[in-house]
Amino acid sequence: MAELCSVCNKTEKALNCSECGVPLCDSCTQKIELEQLSPGSTHKGVTTSTMRPAVIVKKVCAKCAKEVDFF
Repeated sequence: MAELCSVCNKTEKALNCSECGVPLCDSCTQKIELEQLSPGSTHKGVTTSTMRPAVIVKKVCAKCAKEVDFF
């Protein structure tokens, strides 16, 4: 039997929350984009690497999007 989303309990799980690990479906997932601030990825706000973006994308549940401090 397939694991259901823990938020809506209707659809199948597509992924887990990257912060708390609860199962989420695509419609209950929130994407948060964070800029990398390491000197290896940016210089004066401009991306220096063409191979990797200076943005980290985290897929989290609504609870973590409100409560967790990502910065």
